[in-house]
Amino acid sequence: MTTSPPPPRPLSRCNALELSTVTKRGKKHGLVAYGMDRLPDEILIVILSCLNLKEAVRTSIISRRWRYLWRFTSCSLEFLNQWDGNPGTWVEPTVFLSWVDQVVKLHQGPSVDKFIVHCQGITDESPNRICDWIRFAMEKEVKVFDLDISCHDFPDLNKFLSISREVKPSVDRIGLTSLTSLRLVDVNVKDEMIEYLLSSCRHLEHLCIKFDNYMKKLNVLSSSLKSLSIFYCTKLKSLTISAANLLSFVYGEASMSPVLKLQLQNVPLLSELQLKGPHCGSFLFEPSEHSKYSHQLQRLVLNVPMLDVVSAPRHDHSLFGLPQLQCLKQLDLILHARAGESFLFFVLLTTACPFLSSLGVMMFYDSLASKEAIATGLRRYNRAKADLTAHGHPCLKVIKLINFAGYRSDFRFALALLQIAKSLEKIIIKPGPGFLGAERITTVRERAKQLEANLPPGAELLIVSDLQIGSDLRTYHEELNC
Repeated sequence: MTTSPPPPRPLSRCNALELSTVTKRGKKHGLVAYGMDRLPDEILIVILSCLNLKEAVRTSIISRRWRYLWRFTSCSLEFLNQWDGNPGTWVEPTVFLSWVDQVVKLHQGPSVDKFIVHCQGITDESPNRICDWIRFAMEKEVKVFDLDISCHDFPDLNKFLSISREVKPSVDRIGLTSLTSLRLVDVNVKDEMIEYLLSSCRHLEHLCIKFDNYMKKLNVLSSSLKSLSIFYCTKLKSLTISAANLLSFVYGEASMSPVLKLQLQNVPLLSELQLKGPHCGSFLFEPSEHSKYSHQLQRLVLNVPMLDVVSAPRHDHSLFGLPQLQCLKQLDLILHARAGESFLFFVLLTTACPFLSSLGVMMFYDSLASKEAIATGLRRYNRAKADLTAHGHPCLKVIKLINFAGYRSDFRFALALLQIAKSLEKIIIKPGPGFLGAERITTVRERAKQLEANLPPGAELLIVSDLQIGSDLRTYHEELNC
């Protein structure tokens, strides 16, 4: 009875194995003709490390010599099991995660750059699974650690430190010290664990936590962090951020979340802010609370809930109290409203951004406004015409209106924008979703012609139907509402 050859021992640049015998299978694959099989194992492993995991594993069928080489690669280990409508691309979660565990056990390479596991669907609650993956990430000095699975808890600080001491018993710095990016989705983690990682991972630049049920009071203190994303942490009451190199902050608030106390204390480089939920109202209507950093923002994305859109008209006639956005160049708004209500507040908001060059607006209509609200909106619009003329915008060049339906609200909004955008080069209109009836489509076309007649000199109007226009807004909306 023949036995399979043992796997090759770990290799170094100065210790390449001698060329093994070329098998018939190797000849069949043309390895001799191309010289591939003449290379030492060390070089082959480097080549395999440039492939993704599936491609590297497939090379094991080439010959006996290649059977175990993939285990020594430093390629990214990415395990993606996400439903896309094709049954052939999705595996039952428990089977899929068992396969992940098996690969982790077999891998013998010295390092792995990325370890990513995404698995949709209800998974088994194996208490040791994430602990085993953390142990693996420490041993392989993983830089990108990305877990998107449900029904799992990240270990608490004591358990984490215990794992660290097992992996590196003689090293002073323990933990995921090589980490540059951490993303946890549907993985519950406690405040103290995140705070420890921020203090011990000196190279951590990107942190994303989504769908967490444990965090209550989080202090983000880091000198390396460049981007921070917090989504739908249902118990989070307090978030304090002090990160001297932070460039981007994204916060999405769950509908049932407690009122958040958000403090950005030391963020001198913050240039991009994205907010979703009730905290948008604080940014818009309590500008003094955000004045320490609002003036330095270059891109702002606000996903404004309907209640805040409804309350905005009380600010229609005055610039007093608007957030001061002196450096803002790109403003993206996702507005949830009742068709027919006034959007004029958001026109005035652009006048608080003297260097704004690009404005994107995606509109979602939950229902029709009452006749009284529509009449009030019309009166406000007529009274505000003179005020808008006095606040011409010198830099606004591109306007994108996504889901434009030709209602009174979005039509007057577009007209008001054209009235102040003296340097406009292009306005792009994408009609509303496909469920718009033929009559509404006709209305959209008629409204577009009316807008075209009011364009500033040299500006053009484009009507598009593809999804590419406004893809940034659409991606952001889908990310926050998945």
